Amino acid sequence: MPTSSFAVYLAGLEPESLAAIFRARPDVLLTPSPRGFEQVAQRLCDARSLTFALVRINRDALRVGTAAAMLSGPPTPARLATLLNAAPDRVDAVISDLCARGLAWLSPLDGPGPDSMRSDSPSLSPSGAGPSPRGAGPGGGSDPGAMILELPEALREHWLEPVEGRRTAAQIGRNALAEDVRNAVTALGGDTAGLRKPELIAALTERLSDPRRVASIIARLPAGARTMLDDLRAFTLGAMFHGALWIDTAQQTAPRERRALIDAGLLIPVNGRPELPREVAVAAWIAEEELGLSGPPDIPRPTVDPAGLRSAAQAAAQEAVRAVTTLVDEASAAPIAGLKRGGIGGRERVRLAKRLAMPADELFLWIDLAAAAGLLAPARRGDTISYGPGPRLDGWREEAPAQQWAALALGWFTLQHVSSRRALDEEREVPPPLPVNSAAGMIRRALLRAAAGGRSVRRSGENVEWYFPLHDYEEEECEDLVAASIQEAERLGVVAVDVLSGLGERLLAQADAMAELADIPRLLDAHDADDDGGAVPAALLEAMVRLGDQCAELLPATRTSLILQSDLTAVVSGSPTPSMARVLRAAAESESRGAAGTWRFTPTSVRAALDLGWSADELLTELRALTDRALPQALEYLIGDVARRHGHVRVRGMRSAILGDPPTVTELLHTRVLKNLHLAQLAPTVLSSPEESATVLRELRRAGFSPMPEDATGTIILPSGANPLGPPSAAFASEDDDQPSASTGRRSSRLSGGGSSARAGSGSPSRTSPAKLRRVTPEELVALLQADEHAGIPAILSPLAVTLGKMATALNDNELTLLAEAVESHGDVVIAYTDKRGSRSLRRIRINALFGRWLDAHCYLRNAGREFAIANITAVSPAG
Repeated sequence: MPTSSFAVYLAGLEPESLAAIFRARPDVLLTPSPRGFEQVAQRLCDARSLTFALVRINRDALRVGTAAAMLSGPPTPARLATLLNAAPDRVDAVISDLCARGLAWLSPLDGPGPDSMRSDSPSLSPSGAGPSPRGAGPGGGSDPGAMILELPEALREHWLEPVEGRRTAAQIGRNALAEDVRNAVTALGGDTAGLRKPELIAALTERLSDPRRVASIIARLPAGARTMLDDLRAFTLGAMFHGALWIDTAQQTAPRERRALIDAGLLIPVNGRPELPREVAVAAWIAEEELGLSGPPDIPRPTVDPAGLRSAAQAAAQEAVRAVTTLVDEASAAPIAGLKRGGIGGRERVRLAKRLAMPADELFLWIDLAAAAGLLAPARRGDTISYGPGPRLDGWREEAPAQQWAALALGWFTLQHVSSRRALDEEREVPPPLPVNSAAGMIRRALLRAAAGGRSVRRSGENVEWYFPLHDYEEEECEDLVAASIQEAERLGVVAVDVLSGLGERLLAQADAMAELADIPRLLDAHDADDDGGAVPAALLEAMVRLGDQCAELLPATRTSLILQSDLTAVVSGSPTPSMARVLRAAAESESRGAAGTWRFTPTSVRAALDLGWSADELLTELRALTDRALPQALEYLIGDVARRHGHVRVRGMRSAILGDPPTVTELLHTRVLKNLHLAQLAPTVLSSPEESATVLRELRRAGFSPMPEDATGTIILPSGANPLGPPSAAFASEDDDQPSASTGRRSSRLSGGGSSARAGSGSPSRTSPAKLRRVTPEELVALLQADEHAGIPAILSPLAVTLGKMATALNDNELTLLAEAVESHGDVVIAYTDKRGSRSLRRIRINALFGRWLDAHCYLRNAGREFAIANITAVSPAG
């Protein structure tokens, strides 16, 4: 649908209303800024932008929008109210909400509207008076001042999916026998006496034109016939062939149900095969949905004690910070083993839970939060993956408790899954902290928004279906996700005593205040292109700092104390400081964790610290600095006693033993060119070296000696398959022979005419960082649009955009502007691309160069250079 009427609507809004739309749809704020209201309308109608916006609408808005899409004739507020059996003021309120989100707009009834493009739409009149002509109100009278609700074409098509591909009763009637049409009209209560086929078709159309009347007929169907009707509705245009096969089978296996639908006038036989009219499919949707607008659920506000609420939330938040601190300190001391496919497996989690004295079900959450906050990151060595300290850990450990909690809370808020309800991938668990593609995160955010303002969290969870109707979970599964989300919120201190705590309210306010966090899927999609080491999106880091500042009074810094006791235990109140954690992890064993953790010094634990390089004096000095009391005499004795015995026995690493007679061994020890072998005499006839045997053999031969290798039994080893009299075998070549080659292939540059310079970014094995896109504020964009409007500056495409438009004919002006800007700035965009096999994919790319009809770009999906035919790009959207 052309967006011109939407552009006119946007241009007529007050600056405050226009800025409100931009705040609700933050993707329109990404640079390059749209020039002119037509480009704004095009960006708001982009399918990807609409997808992200739909997750924030409620059930009433979904019903009004779907009804406007399905309703033929002008979808005026009055006709929508009649169809939905809702109060007009409630419909008006929902329409205002849709318009404020940029998902719909109002146009004059006598202007060009959506029905000019709906030649195949069924004529559905809520009043039952037949087709309503343009300009007619719900009662059929002329109402020149009325407005109609218009929808973006992509959104209208999406909401029409339940009836897409269905023919109207008039279209079916033209192919059916007159007698079959007559029977259908009679079944629907019409008078057919003396009517010919054209009049019968008109009568059938009139009888099916009132969806609520047809819905009442459907409601009276026998159960078997109703089930068959629902099954028939499941077959859309893309499944017509399979649907025909199903109907053929149904005629044989369920003739009674099929006959009941024909006798009710809901199926019309065509060439011996019954067909479901589009009007009946719409009415069945109405009957199934039990349409009506309920308005926001009436959720009670429990009476709570503010002091008790704050205390409970503060205790939970402090415990969450302590638990994550314990986990990341453990990962710093010894990296956590990961699975080959990534993630921390069940066996390792059981070990961690036991060692850290944590419930196993909580460990899922703490691992996910540590990774989301950049405190835990994967490291790959060959085929082995382990999880160690992330890039933000050192700074986070030194921050105030409020800042530490803010990082965890916002990381949790942006997770796309519920940690304790991880999905299965091919019947296998997706181990933490691997991301899970799930709508559970949207349920969590809808739940928190529903509970804002002191409403009951559990009652909000019971009504989450109204706040987020597009979640697509079964009822029991949704209830389980809601319960798990509430449990996680309580563990973080976001929820306490069935309401959002002060921490939770501030978390929600901060998340809703930043444009980047209003569109979390887009934020994470953009960051995932470069997330290979635990980094955190810059926008999220900024929000963490702001939230930490706002929560400082609710989570004041508390002094952590260390008490060393004569029974060789240490008690830590609160979360241990980095210096405390370092000493205790090195020299003591954890016995219990919690608000007051207990550690015990043992000969084994002290010896482990000395093995790590600590000296007795260093341990004692560090412990004295961490406590306000004198060290217990028993602890000083323990450390001193272990230190006196430590190192009496030495173990030297050895990879090769060199055997020879005493004169030869003495000569080897004094040969200067062999100093890199680090030879040491173990016996008169034995030398040792830390180097591999192949290296020792090579160096000895180079120095003029004639060594031979032997095995552990003293048997001489000859090269396999080689002549003993020939040259040394390659079996004793350098250790470096089995290392990967450092060379990488390059494609010749088509831009430089086959020269040696390679295209920037093409085929690069290293990961390319996404470009950081800038956003303007809603007020800045409004001012820019108004300045262009007042100056009479038309939204003229740049010469490059015009050139691109000649090749990419599917793109609108806004998309051409975005693509041209990315070409000129070598920036990032998201494209919908159809390859030569017809496969369609969505890719984020960074454009390196334009040559001819091709784009040379780095594709983040493949992490490699790719060439894209411009003509095959079917959509473009900002990459922010």
